[in-house]
Amino acid sequence: MEHGAKVRARYFAALHPSVCMAYFVAAIGLTLACSHPAAAALSLAGGTAFSILLRGGKETANTYKFVLPMFLLIAIGNPLFNHRGATMLFMLFDQWITLEAISYGLVSACTLSAIIVWFACYQQVMTSDKFLYLFGNIAPNTALLITMTLRFIPKLKKDAADIAAAETMLNGKPQRLTQKLGAVMRRLSVLLTMSMEAAVETADSMRARGYGEARRTTFHLFRFDTRSAVIMAAVLSLAAVCTAGRIYGYGYMEFYPRIYALDTDAGGAAMLAAFAAVMFMGAILEMKEAAVWRSCGLTE
Repeated sequence: MEHGAKVRARYFAALHPSVCMAYFVAAIGLTLACSHPAAAALSLAGGTAFSILLRGGKETANTYKFVLPMFLLIAIGNPLFNHRGATMLFMLFDQWITLEAISYGLVSACTLSAIIVWFACYQQVMTSDKFLYLFGNIAPNTALLITMTLRFIPKLKKDAADIAAAETMLNGKPQRLTQKLGAVMRRLSVLLTMSMEAAVETADSMRARGYGEARRTTFHLFRFDTRSAVIMAAVLSLAAVCTAGRIYGYGYMEFYPRIYALDTDAGGAAMLAAFAAVMFMGAILEMKEAAVWRSCGLTE
């Protein structure tokens, strides 16, 4: 590193992989389990804040280029095709639009958007070596397959951009429709060839290094220190509170035939508070770490 170079600290990068996995399982699992507008909004807000701190505003905005149209499609499409519900608001195309259908569409869209944002954060934190460290000895072939699958789409996008740039430099930008179609076919052929070669090389390399062999030792730099233990205890405790509340009936809203939720007492408030703590824990820890490094003048 050059003298005076700035660094960017990541709190989660220093935690044990099992802690990171437990946190994302808790965040994503609770988001899926709680069909409630407050829970969906908290999850989306917490995931977005975490994504901005981890990946930056530009990458998060790129994610929302896909998330926002999907959100609108679900939120608008559900009341147009689903006419269940007792609270009829108005008629559109000779069909009743109900408050319950609109509410369910908004909550479903928010929940799915939150899941996508959380998985984007997961890919940033849970690198391939961390995933293989956790599951490589338990199910080595399955762990390798999942790891290759998770990085397949980002790698394809990068390779496709590189191929397009190289062909444009060699042949120029195609003008006619036939030239554009031919360029697309050539790029697709090269991309598929590169993907198959990379898959074969990866499999041969892992086999040559003894991956999947019984009683194979591994080298890693991960250490379950005091900080990891504290965060793991906090995640498990908060997740247990949320799970108990969900089993009791909190964190869930009935939309049909009428909107009803068991969240009007102290139990519901406690459950949502624990839920919010889980969702914003990642962002708060990253902000705390960034503040410490910024005070030393070492951040970007």
